[in-house]
This record gives sequence, structure tokens and C-alpha cells, in this order.
Amino acid sequence: MAFRQKVRQKSSQNSRFSKIKNFIITRSGLIRTKFNNINHNFLQQLPNLKQYLIQQKSSILVIILLVVLCIITIAAIVPGTHIFEGNLIFQEMSFTHDDNQPKLFLGNIKNIKKLETEGKQILTFTGSFQSESLPEINKLNSLEIQLTERESKIIITPANSQTESEINLKELRLQPQTRIARLNYDFYRQQLAFSLLPNSQNNPNPLEIYLGEQPIKVIIEGYKIPSLNLPKSQDDQAQLEFIVNPNNKEFTFNIQENTNIYLTLSKPPKYESEQWFRGKIKTKDVTFTHVDKNGGNLRDDLEISTILEGKIRMAEQDREIKENQFLMGEDTNKPLNIQLIRNLQIISDKKGIEARFSGKTKQIQIGLDQDFPVSSIQGSWLDGVLPRDAIIALFSFGAATVANLLSWLFSNTNSRKP
Repeated sequence: MAFRQKVRQKSSQNSRFSKIKNFIITRSGLIRTKFNNINHNFLQQLPNLKQYLIQQKSSILVIILLVVLCIITIAAIVPGTHIFEGNLIFQEMSFTHDDNQPKLFLGNIKNIKKLETEGKQILTFTGSFQSESLPEINKLNSLEIQLTERESKIIITPANSQTESEINLKELRLQPQTRIARLNYDFYRQQLAFSLLPNSQNNPNPLEIYLGEQPIKVIIEGYKIPSLNLPKSQDDQAQLEFIVNPNNKEFTFNIQENTNIYLTLSKPPKYESEQWFRGKIKTKDVTFTHVDKNGGNLRDDLEISTILEGKIRMAEQDREIKENQFLMGEDTNKPLNIQLIRNLQIISDKKGIEARFSGKTKQIQIGLDQDFPVSSIQGSWLDGVLPRDAIIALFSFGAATVANLLSWLFSNTNSRKP
């Protein structure tokens, strides 16, 4: 009995293993069949997939090329900041010395017939004095004079007007942020004139004068002489004239207050003026205008261009500047951003002063009316990289290619729709 039971159990186990084996074989066959079908279908669809990927790749390349061409086209249009250079002949200009160091502005002006300044100043002369209007100073060998008002004047000339003047301007140095206003040359009077507007936070601007070996005549107005107890009416109102044979041949005006300076020459300047002005002056707020003031109302002031002629160049573009035209930057209410005056020189034939300059801006505008410029120069981002002709050709090619690529892209997209 026991043997029969064992045989039955073994037989049932073999039957169960046989069913499992048959199930696995059946399922394996089905899986193999499905895999073969999938593999067959994949191989059949592979050419279509490759074609789809190629089409997608073409579209992606077209989009990338389209973006690049759009960037180039925009770069050829959008204004960029560029260096400009130019030269002008003008009658009057103003500028601010924009540097951290003092700069030599004027020097070596010889044979000055009359030197005149207006403004507050403290001066000391040493030597022998002669005066009919104030004989008290005849006994002095040193005289300190205080020019106390903005309108106070001092005039220095040779005592003998028949002799050639030995008065020379050795040099004028500009301290940082000092403004030169209304710089002009009067050809009829043979007079160089300008206003010196110092920055009160900096050192004085030294104006060094060589007085010469001959006696000089000095005229002062609006003064005080601390060493003399003069009546107030005489001290403040009367004009004082005296002759001094100076011991201090070299005389320095330390200009700390706003001062007008007038230099009248003995003869017209020729090539000498090439050595008067020192170039490479860093500047800002440069203007070539004159303000005609009429009363106390600022609205009645008339701004007049002092330009006689000139030429300016930026981004391989040139413009002529005619008489009385204004030169402006991208904002017509602000002066053109001239950063460096390379040279100044008096031009006798043109009756003006020539300035060569350079700077940076996005746009230059020119016109007889500041509100309605008639000519302009504007450079794009690419102007600093490529020649102007190449930019024009590249812009034309890019614009045409962008249109064609967009057309191809839209037509290709529509063809894929079911």
C-alpha cells in the first residue's frame, strides 16, 4: 500500500511539471512570434523613421540659420556707440577740462600789448612805484592789491606804448573740472579772450606772466590796498593808475574765482598761434554756441551757432558742416560728446579758431535749427567690425534669405499636416 501511494504521488508531480513546461514553451513561442513581428515592422518602418529624422534635422538647421540671420540683420540696424573725429572753424567755443590732473592750456604768447582780467584776485607787486593819483605808494617797494569784486579789473601794459612790448604769457594750466567759456579771437582788436571758471574744490589755476625788463603801467578798479588807510569812496570807486619798475619779472595770477581774461597782441598772429594752445585736452560739455542774453528772462535768451565751417566723420560716413549750423549728439538738448580736443589754432584766413576733436556717440545730428536737424550720422553694432559696404551687402543678403527661409519653413510645416 505504501509503495502504491508513492507511485501515485510521483505520477501526479510529473504531470504537474509537464503542464508547466508546456505552458512556458507555449508562452515563449507567442513572445518570440510577437518580437519577430515587431522587429519586422520596425525594419519596415526604418526608412520612414530615417526620413522623418532627416526632415526634422533640416527644420532645426533652418531655424538655427534663421535665428543667426535675424541677429545679424538686427545688428546691422540697431545703433551702436562709435568713435567720431572732426574739425571745425568757429568764432566761439566753451568746454570743461575733464581730467584728474592739471593740463597746460596756453603758453608762449609773446609781445602782449595789453593784459586785462576781470574778477576777484590778490596781487603783490615789488619794485619802484610812480603814481600821480595816489602818491602814497611812491615810497613803497612792495604793494599788495586786493581786487574785491566780480567786476574788479586790472590792466597791464608797457609804460612806453611806443616800444615793443616784452610782456609774455608763459603758461596757463587748467585744474581738473575748470571750464573755459566764450573762447574767441577778435581779429579787428587782435585780442584773444575767454572766461576761466574754476572748480572751487580744486587748487587755483596758475597764470604765469613775464613782465619784461621795462617799466609797466598798471590800472586797477574795484580794489583795496590793505597797507594804506584809504577812504572808502576812493578805495572802492576810483580808478588807480601807477607805473612800476618790477623786481619780480615773473608774475603769477592764482585764479580761484570766475575771471575774464583779455590778451591784446601787438601784431596779428601767424604761425605763432600753432604754439599757443596745447592739444590733447580731455573735455566734456563742449559747445560751439553764443548765448545772446536779453534781460533777465531766460526764455528770451537766443542761442546762436558760432560754427563757420567744418567736417565730421563716424562709422565711415562723412558730413560737411556749414556756417551757423548746430552740431548735436543723439539728444538735441545736449552737446555732442566731444571727449578730446586734439588741437586748437587761430586761422587768420578764415577769421576763426580751428579745433580738431574726437569722442564717442551713437548719433551725430546737424542742422540750422536744434529742434529740426537735417543731416545725421548713425552707425550700427556691426560698423565697428565690418566695412560699411560689407554691412550693406550682408544686410541685403540676410533680409532676402530670412524671407526665403520663412517661406520654406511654413510650406514644409503645412505639407506634413494630414
